[in-house]
Amino acid sequence: MTPILKKIVSLSGEALNAEDQYLLDAIGNNQAYDVDRSGLLYINNERYYQFVVAKHLFKTLNRKVEIEKDLIDLVVLSNECTPKYYVAVEMKRWMSSTGNPEIPGIRNDFDKLKGSNSEHGLMLIFSSNPIESSLGENIRILSERIDRDVDPNGWFIESFETVGINGIKNVFWVAGYEVPKY
Repeated sequence: MTPILKKIVSLSGEALNAEDQYLLDAIGNNQAYDVDRSGLLYINNERYYQFVVAKHLFKTLNRKVEIEKDLIDLVVLSNECTPKYYVAVEMKRWMSSTGNPEIPGIRNDFDKLKGSNSEHGLMLIFSSNPIESSLGENIRILSERIDRDVDPNGWFIESFETVGINGIKNVFWVAGYEVPKY
């Protein structure tokens, strides 16, 4: 994976971890949430995660970032005057109980990135699993289900421990995969 894509994955994990800490503190100090004191998993929403990541990239990436450009979730512009994007990023949440409902959308995004007008394509997956579950096994399952010749060893992953619904310890992770161009 190229350095810029690793950097985007790392910054995405950093942003979501900071947001998780903010929510753990905010919800933990609000008596209205006396039972459910989870963090980022309290707001299990793909668009929310996308905007948290974009907001952090605006501040930290040192390149112009645009959201929802040409039907792509996020693009990083080239420093040169060119119509070609430097990086096209699609982001998907993979958190249903079986993981199956999200797969068609992930496949569509892989195909969209392969044909995008960009130098690099990055698929970002947001997911979580109980702390005792194997992150590596989940990546292997995801790679198989995507069915686009995805190498399970090709993912770059950032993860952090958080608290899920009902106080269950979880690992929240962001996995990035460089999608080869046509």
